Amino acid sequence: MSRFHRILVAIDFSEHSHAALERAVAMARGGNTVLYLLYAYPVPLAWAMEVPADLLDNLRDAAARRMEKERAALQAKGLTCEIHLRAEPSSSAIVEAASEIHADLIVMGTRGRSGLKHVLLGSTAERTVRTAPCPVLTVRAGASVTERFETIVVPVDFSKHTDEVLAMAIDLAKECKGRIHLLHVYELGTAATTYGVPFPPSVWTEIEAAAEGRISQLGKRLESAGIPFTQQTATAPVSDAIIEAASAHGADLIVMGTHGYSGLKHFCLGSVAERTLRHAGCPVLTLSARGC
Repeated sequence: MSRFHRILVAIDFSEHSHAALERAVAMARGGNTVLYLLYAYPVPLAWAMEVPADLLDNLRDAAARRMEKERAALQAKGLTCEIHLRAEPSSSAIVEAASEIHADLIVMGTRGRSGLKHVLLGSTAERTVRTAPCPVLTVRAGASVTERFETIVVPVDFSKHTDEVLAMAIDLAKECKGRIHLLHVYELGTAATTYGVPFPPSVWTEIEAAAEGRISQLGKRLESAGIPFTQQTATAPVSDAIIEAASAHGADLIVMGTHGYSGLKHFCLGSVAERTLRHAGCPVLTLSARGC
C-alpha cells in the first residue's frame, strides 16, 4: 500500500507471525515498500550465572538461518527485504527497531490470550501497541488475507486523537476503494448499578442526541472524501461493541486509537484497543496518541 513504505514485521516462527507476514506481503505487493523482518530472542537466564558465549552464538546462528530462508522466499517474489536479529525481549526490541529504521508500520501476530494466562503472561502485541512510535497492525492466525481492506470499522471517541484515526481510515478506504462503518460507543457511569441510582430519561436523551450529532459531523468528512459509509452509536461495553460490529459488517480491518497508558494508569484503566485486538476476528490497526 502506498501509505506504508517501511514495514517492520515481528517474526517468532509461530502460526501467528506467519499470518502477520502474509498480511505484510499482501500490503507490500505492487508498492515501493521495504519489509524489515525482526526476530528477537531473549537471552536465557542460567540461575544468575553468565550464559556461555557459544550458546548465544548457536541461538543467533539458528535464528539467522531461518530468517535468511524467509528473506530468500520473499526476494523470490520480487519483494525488498532486510532481516534484523536482537538479543532482547520482544516488545522492547520491536519498539526500538521501529524507531531506528523509521518504520511507518509494525505488523505482528497476536495470540489472543485471555483469563489467567493473559494476566500472568501478558501480550507482546499489547505491550508494543502501548509504546510503539508508529501504527501497529495486529493479526491473528486464521485471519483471511485479502488484497484490499474493503470494509473498515472505525470506532471513534471524539477525543483529539480521533482526527488522526479517521484520516488513516480515509486514506486506506480510498486506496482500497472500500467503505467505512463509523462506530461510537458510550457507557454511562456506574452509579446506576453500584448505588441503585437511575439516570433520568432526560440524561439518556441528551447523551444519545449529542452522540448522534457528533458522529454525523464525522460522517460529513467521509461524504466529502467520497467514501461510502454507515454510522452507528451504541451503549455497551466498548470493546464488545466494536468486535460485534466488526463481525456483523464482515470487516476486513478495525482502525482505532489507543491512548498508550502505562504503569499504574494502564493497570487501573486498561485499554479498549488492547481488549479489542485480543479478541477481534479481523486485523486491528492501532494508532497510539504518542505514535501518530
